[in-house]
Amino acid sequence: MPKHQSTAAQTARKASRNGAKYTEVLRAAASDTPHAPHVLRFLAKRSGDLYHLVGGIAAAWAHSGQRVLLLQEAEDYWQWTMRPRTRGRRKKEIKPATPPEPTISTLWAAQDGPGLLTRHTCMWTARQPAQESDCGFPRTERSPLAAAVADASDTYDVIVLVPTHWSYPDRETATAHVILGEIDAFPDTDCRTALPGSGGEERGVPLSPEQSAAVLRERCLGFLFGFPHIPITFDGVIWQSHRELPVDAAYLAGVDQDMNRAGLRPLGWTCTGPQPVPYKQLPEPDQLKDPGFVQQYQSIAGRLRAALDARPVSRN
Repeated sequence: MPKHQSTAAQTARKASRNGAKYTEVLRAAASDTPHAPHVLRFLAKRSGDLYHLVGGIAAAWAHSGQRVLLLQEAEDYWQWTMRPRTRGRRKKEIKPATPPEPTISTLWAAQDGPGLLTRHTCMWTARQPAQESDCGFPRTERSPLAAAVADASDTYDVIVLVPTHWSYPDRETATAHVILGEIDAFPDTDCRTALPGSGGEERGVPLSPEQSAAVLRERCLGFLFGFPHIPITFDGVIWQSHRELPVDAAYLAGVDQDMNRAGLRPLGWTCTGPQPVPYKQLPEPDQLKDPGFVQQYQSIAGRLRAALDARPVSRN
């Protein structure tokens, strides 16, 4: 810092000499200091049906007056070819192609406020042709992603990373990680053990909320505990079900309590409803303008933003 540059503490000290309260002036000066944006990475076992959830959360933030960037990874443009080798064997080699141009589009902007939702699609890695010692694989480095995040840091409040593969953390760039658990069938009964019903039919043995939470962790979050074993701090978990949940709010509260005990902070539940969501597609601009569409994500978006604001800086 330059020798004569004024800091929040210096400003507060000068104001206190004129009769102002030091702590009040210090707090006000600190609030005027620009903060680094949250760089959020969602983690999921599968991602095809989760784009609408991520887009809805981002839209809810934008409608609340925040400036949000969806930084999406472009599809890989490198092509695999086969080169004939002696004795009937063939070896893979990589053929470079023209990388796609970055695209930036405004998905939604407030007419009379700071709220903004922007989508930026670009390559996240730079690759060099493979050398003989690389066994046919290209050398990669992630300077394009770092540059894109740095360029957006002064403009946006939240930067949401949207990778092509969602199942691994990003310790290099992300400042926060949130899990998205996708539920096909909610485990409220044990289908392996059946009890006779009143009409002669068989029904599964009911599970307790704690048992259901254990099944959900094993079924939907097992990818987090596989290879590689990279230590990571999770800022919460959001659940998306493709069917109406067969349990009530009290049951879900018990599931959330057990998740919280296991270190997985619950941030909310959502359901896609009877209509399937478009595969690997963010919400359309018309949906982002629809208050009814945005409203269904406002509660989860509010809890998630509170969790991000409450976490220590540079935890991951």
